[in-house]
Amino acid sequence: MKVITESLLENSKSAIIGCVELHNKPVFKFRYEVCTILAINGWELLLKAYINEKHPEVKLIRKDGTSKSFEECLAFVSGQFGKDFRAQEENLNKLYEFRCHIIHFYKDHIGTILYSLLHKSIIFYNRFIKDQFNIDLADETNLMLLPIGFKPFSTPVDFLSNQSDLKESTNAVQTFIKSIVSSTEALNDEGIDESILTGYNVAVVNENRIKNADIIAGITKNKSESKLTVSNILGAIKVTNEETAKKVNIEEETLFKTVYTLKYLDVTKKARELFSDFKQNANYNRIMSELKKNPSLHRKRYLDLSKKDGIGQDFYNPEILNELKKHYTLKK
Repeated sequence: MKVITESLLENSKSAIIGCVELHNKPVFKFRYEVCTILAINGWELLLKAYINEKHPEVKLIRKDGTSKSFEECLAFVSGQFGKDFRAQEENLNKLYEFRCHIIHFYKDHIGTILYSLLHKSIIFYNRFIKDQFNIDLADETNLMLLPIGFKPFSTPVDFLSNQSDLKESTNAVQTFIKSIVSSTEALNDEGIDESILTGYNVAVVNENRIKNADIIAGITKNKSESKLTVSNILGAIKVTNEETAKKVNIEEETLFKTVYTLKYLDVTKKARELFSDFKQNANYNRIMSELKKNPSLHRKRYLDLSKKDGIGQDFYNPEILNELKKHYTLKK
């Protein structure tokens, strides 16, 4: 069994390294067609190596001599890891969909999307093989994809936002893009921020991590049609009283859905789960009373929003748990 696992891993690494090397060639016809085939092949061998090593009770070879398909292996591994593997599963499903229908995409230029899917898939691959087999391809190969080329970069969100280009694409491309958005919406609804696409800036040392909500927002900028709209890209938002801070209008309801999401009982419950020496006593009440003075950690939701007085309920930013770490000891 060990010999089979090692052989699968070596062949898998060869396929992935070949994918990266071919992608980085300045002139290479059918770049994404070939690279996608190699990436899927590398992943299939890696998934089979995992099953063979960790679940020897599962038969990879059927009685008729055929082996489990990529889809079967992916479904099995995803079932083992659950939510922690969902972004990887959706990323690979999109690449596999493209690989199976390559002939329908020959007339269209969706390199931005394919690059973002492939690049994220390679990151997922290295993370998986490192976690499961203690192999780090970054150390073995010293490969680095430098952002040098003859065209300016465009992010996948920029590409998805260009409605005119999308409307001129074939039905196959439009269906493919819609399936990407459906996948990101599904992950977003499950509370998974890990995107199936890579986001990137021109700076070599700076890579932005796009989230599923960014992709959904990017393709639904038309306010008359969208569930989410983007008027200004701000990055992370911090509530503050500083006069020099940039002023942004945020709807009250949105604040309590995205920033202040914990009630007092929620904070107390999580504190019990996190800290070994936690006690809900006078000292805890004193600490919470001090933290409530910080507008980035606490906000009261009033029934009468216009007057902002009377009956209301306290809500807290999850960041308050990091502040509590300064007063209590984390469980081991």
